[in-house]
Amino acid sequence: MVPSSLSSKRLLPVPGFRRLPAVPVPADGESFASWVDRVGVLLGISPGQAARVLGLECRASAPSTRPTYFGVVLTPRSRRGLTEATGIPMRLLRAMQLARYDGTVLSLAGLDLNDETTLTPVAAREWMMVATSRACPHCLAESAVWPLWWRLGVAAVCPVHRCLLIDECPACGVRLRRGSGGLRPRGLPTRPPFPEPGTCGTRLPGREGLCPQVLAEIPAVAVPQSLAELQRKVLAVAEGGTAWVAGERAAGSDWFTALRFLTALARIAVEDNDLRDIPCLLSEAFEDDVRRRRAHRQGGGATRLGAMPANAAVAAAFLSLSAPILDAPTTEDARSRLTPWAERLATVRRKSGGTDPLRSTPRPAFLGQLLTSVSPRPSRVAGAIPRGVRHRLGAQHIPHLADVDDYRSVIAIHLPGTADVSGRRLTSLALARLGGTASWAEAAAALGMDPVKAGRAANTLVQRITDPDAFWAAVTCVADRMHERGLVNYADRREAFAVLREVPHHVLFPVFRPLGWDVTWQRLRHAAAWVWQHFTGGDVHDAPAYEHPWDGTSRESVREGWRRFRDRLPVEAADALAAWGAARLAEKGTE
Repeated sequence: MVPSSLSSKRLLPVPGFRRLPAVPVPADGESFASWVDRVGVLLGISPGQAARVLGLECRASAPSTRPTYFGVVLTPRSRRGLTEATGIPMRLLRAMQLARYDGTVLSLAGLDLNDETTLTPVAAREWMMVATSRACPHCLAESAVWPLWWRLGVAAVCPVHRCLLIDECPACGVRLRRGSGGLRPRGLPTRPPFPEPGTCGTRLPGREGLCPQVLAEIPAVAVPQSLAELQRKVLAVAEGGTAWVAGERAAGSDWFTALRFLTALARIAVEDNDLRDIPCLLSEAFEDDVRRRRAHRQGGGATRLGAMPANAAVAAAFLSLSAPILDAPTTEDARSRLTPWAERLATVRRKSGGTDPLRSTPRPAFLGQLLTSVSPRPSRVAGAIPRGVRHRLGAQHIPHLADVDDYRSVIAIHLPGTADVSGRRLTSLALARLGGTASWAEAAAALGMDPVKAGRAANTLVQRITDPDAFWAAVTCVADRMHERGLVNYADRREAFAVLREVPHHVLFPVFRPLGWDVTWQRLRHAAAWVWQHFTGGDVHDAPAYEHPWDGTSRESVREGWRRFRDRLPVEAADALAAWGAARLAEKGTE
């Protein structure tokens, strides 16, 4: 007999040689593990056997089956198996994977479907639960479907029933859907006893049988309507809806990066006064999170400032603390709310000798700018970065060496006794600082600049600046000029010319022959360095043409050869090289 929750109106007939008579229709927003369980219930087999007959790529591990990347992403083999076994459209099957949220709340960058070990660092980095899930008991009382979003680290509140999600079974103390109370999560069971639908079903070491706790009977804590609305807004952004930060539109990925950064900042900067505006239950959860971190100071994932909230209550606390900044109607309002946190962060930095505890925590540019605008001056020069920056100059739009005319006419007066190349490098770093990076080292990393050269410029040249406010006004002027000329994506250009070690012979031959110049292999390489420098705005000595030593030629000789080539290069040859470089960029889709 087909259970009432699996009536014939919700079944799909399955064609194909696997001869499955029917499978449940995937519910909107359902998780893949939930659907596989329902397949097993319908067919009267275990979840592990259901995974097998569905054609999933699995790792057998008696007495359980472990589908590879289960619920995260479908492998090519699993896609083929599911297509043959069910005929369900692939878009519906993909919608049940956590990869559905890739690009908004999650980033699966680094996941290699040919190497399952890559899932471990991705799962540890991202706010997602691969082997467990949160749940709403009221939802489970109404349906056997487990929504996919319950597996996200931002899952905190059921917006329908206005209650906190639950993380653990109160009867056995094990996280939901983990399957085992052992050290490692359990796969899908293939041997009896099997979990009864709607029960916890955890297998505990040293005990017979499975945990019989009925999930729908677990008490849930009611929360204010404001939290339910906040959760609904978060889920809308996760699904690709419009995101707004401080009254300005933002990409969904940036919105969640900002949320994670504010979570890390809150773990440092929130004090008792900040907790008065959130429900008592959530303030207690926040304080418990702080105590837990202090208890794990020896290291590990639990100590990361940006780590995923440990449970739904902690997630709700961080959503409540971050929302006033993210949802502020104006930039000024967001700035006023962020200021106390920024001041406490500055205090922490001073106590730690100036080290930024959030230096490795990603932050979107707009939030970096906002934090910079309200942070106390940590140093004489960097502390003078103007507040309320007008420009959103991304790192990709900044060359490694600022335009020589901009530098000489605007910046050079503030760096007496400085060589042009060094001063232009510091100017580029300053433009990145103006754009929101938190340190000179972070600015160099954002630009992809040699950290040794960047450190030398920042540590030495800033000491020559006598009027920091005037210096930053000059840097702002350079940013103005770049906007007026039109922004260039120098990062794309560096990538386009990353392997340019020689210019083709046919480019120089028609120009050099009338001048009586031979087209030697050395000149072809110098020409490649000229093109790289001309289009990327980088230090010519960093050009790919000079990346490796030339056989039988000293570094000094190569540099002298470059200087002669540059100084003697005819205008006609320079024009030909510029035209060839522009055409190469166009072929690669770069301007």
